[in-house]
Amino acid sequence: MQLPTSTKNKEYKHSPRGSWTAGLLTLAVSSTPALAQETLTPIDVSGERIEDPSAPVDGYIATSSRAGTKTNTPITEIPQSISVVTADQMQDQGVASVQEALRYTVGVGAEQFGLDSRGDWQSVRGGDPVIFLDGMQKTFGFYQSPRTEPYLLERIEVIRGPSSVLYGQGNVGGLVNLATKRPQAEQSTELKLQVGNHSRKQAAVDSTGALNEDGTLLYRFIALGRDSDTQVNKVEDNRVVIAPSITWRPTNQTEWTVMALHQEDRSGTTTQFLPIEGTLKPSPFGLPQIPIDLFISEPDFDRYNTKENAVTSLLSHQLNNVWTVRQSLRYSETEVDYQSIYPQFTPALKENGDIARVAYANKPNLDTLTADHQAEALFSTGNVDHTVLLGWDYQHAVSSSRRAYKADIGDLNVFNPVYGNYDRLTESDFSDTPENTVIQSGFYAQNQMTINDRWIAVLGLRHDSARNKTEGGTAFTDEEVTGRAGLMYKFSNGVTPFVSYSESFKPVTGLDAFNNPFEPLKGEQVEVGVKYQPTDSASLYTATVYDLREKNRQAPDPVNPNNQIQNGETSARGIELEAKVDVNAHWDLIANYAYTDTEVEEGNNKGARLPSIPAHTASIWSQHDLRSVGIPGLRAGAGVRYVGSSWDGTDQLKTPAETLLDAMIAYGRDNWELALNVNNLTNETYFTTCLARGDCFVGTKRTVTGTLSYRF
Repeated sequence: MQLPTSTKNKEYKHSPRGSWTAGLLTLAVSSTPALAQETLTPIDVSGERIEDPSAPVDGYIATSSRAGTKTNTPITEIPQSISVVTADQMQDQGVASVQEALRYTVGVGAEQFGLDSRGDWQSVRGGDPVIFLDGMQKTFGFYQSPRTEPYLLERIEVIRGPSSVLYGQGNVGGLVNLATKRPQAEQSTELKLQVGNHSRKQAAVDSTGALNEDGTLLYRFIALGRDSDTQVNKVEDNRVVIAPSITWRPTNQTEWTVMALHQEDRSGTTTQFLPIEGTLKPSPFGLPQIPIDLFISEPDFDRYNTKENAVTSLLSHQLNNVWTVRQSLRYSETEVDYQSIYPQFTPALKENGDIARVAYANKPNLDTLTADHQAEALFSTGNVDHTVLLGWDYQHAVSSSRRAYKADIGDLNVFNPVYGNYDRLTESDFSDTPENTVIQSGFYAQNQMTINDRWIAVLGLRHDSARNKTEGGTAFTDEEVTGRAGLMYKFSNGVTPFVSYSESFKPVTGLDAFNNPFEPLKGEQVEVGVKYQPTDSASLYTATVYDLREKNRQAPDPVNPNNQIQNGETSARGIELEAKVDVNAHWDLIANYAYTDTEVEEGNNKGARLPSIPAHTASIWSQHDLRSVGIPGLRAGAGVRYVGSSWDGTDQLKTPAETLLDAMIAYGRDNWELALNVNNLTNETYFTTCLARGDCFVGTKRTVTGTLSYRF
């Protein structure tokens, strides 16, 4: 039996059980003084509950989200834009990374810097979202956090807009929460064998079920191994993942899941930072265009190897009819060995086709402890049903690194590369960076109120303290209060309009020329939208308009070149339309469009658009089960992605738009299924962005993957 965490579809009745705790809470959370005088009624949670966000979703449409409110709430009752990518959608679209999984998600620049083996880089509403895993922060810095394997995930949730009230420091554009697969009571095992172009070979297993007769102990074991090349010469993409987990349910009120992870990646740098002249622009001196599979680095030097070991604990206990408490913990240790050689941007190509190069090495270590403690109360006051959440979360991240940089290490001819003749890094080129410790803790409170089963109000408030200390340097602390407010109205026909206001903050490390700490980045957003879920249908339609701003951005000091000043302010305004349609039992459809208008309001390049953010993006994906036309076991899908043009941050250089096609066909019989995925079907050569500093990022070329699955 799953623990109750929602008020939807429940009956309410008076009960003495839990009344004293609800009474103590009334003064703190009642929306008006009159409500404080009402008799509080615990909610009877014995009835059927809505979908558990940790449980598998059959198909493409998730009806609830825990990430949006940290409570199990229907998406149609959250006054904020939320998109969910399910495991079924990821499988049908043949994704190989988290950023690929977001290609068909509205408002997301899924592959902002093209094919990049070093990380999952995506934009949300013009900002760079922080990635969370099971509600706790996963990514810290740029090259310290290994990429998460999508085969481990049950779903990916994109929360658009500021979310600092529940999650602390973060970007104004939103966040991405990854939800891992959990142990299930029903016994099942899946074996997968996969082959593809670029010599891709992969094998995986996912097994789950009960460990004892009464079902109080459940297990899950996921393992994956991959040996593969990439579209860049001499760069591999190899991975080993082992992820066991166990769930203990001693009673109907208690659930404890412990998950372990060991992951090792052996790769290089697929991002070659190719110069603009010779890629987006014609080559100088009448030279041909640079091959996009060119390897600029050196085979005996280039690598991007990562190792991660992590343990996660997720505990939930229902105290009584009112209160449920939860605790989430994760400890993680990561090691990264990053070495690469890339072009010296100015000058770029020489007359003979040579290009000057620089060497860079970074070997960071990161140890993190994250925790989130929650107390949730369900009760009613008169005609108002409350879901109150009180929480305290904590992060402790310690990082250190060895780095090296050397310019003019030796030229490479881009049309006839000969490797091995370069100036190698020596031990004297490396230096240790001081150990950096970041500690953040935050207290938050949220009240979700449903009034007369029609009006929905969400109010939230949070206080954060973030401390940043560098070994041998000055420690500084940021204190910040953020808020959130939203209002919705549920019409009987499934239409739910909403309006919301939310805030974000993100500490900025370092000191200015006067040894004063920088102010945190601060963001705010106003959003107006409507969600529509037709009666007796799982289909979900969302339309939103938003206006967000972020201030205290850093820029070079025009008076003192050794100083940074905080005079930057940016804005993003947009429209987003998303439809996830359950047309019938044999047809799934996803369609979306986003218009994103960004601008530098104050600071350097005032009036320019933000770099790498397309103004227009759109996509549509359709998947059909062809049994309805007399071919049982056969499925087919196809999609179109349009990525609009973007700018370099100075409005001087424009990266052109691109339209890409994807396709899938699968045939299953009994417990077997054979699937073929082809992404970028026409093998378009395109660039996701080109920057003012002088380099372009190559998009993913055609990938062909065949998968044989056996389930029992």
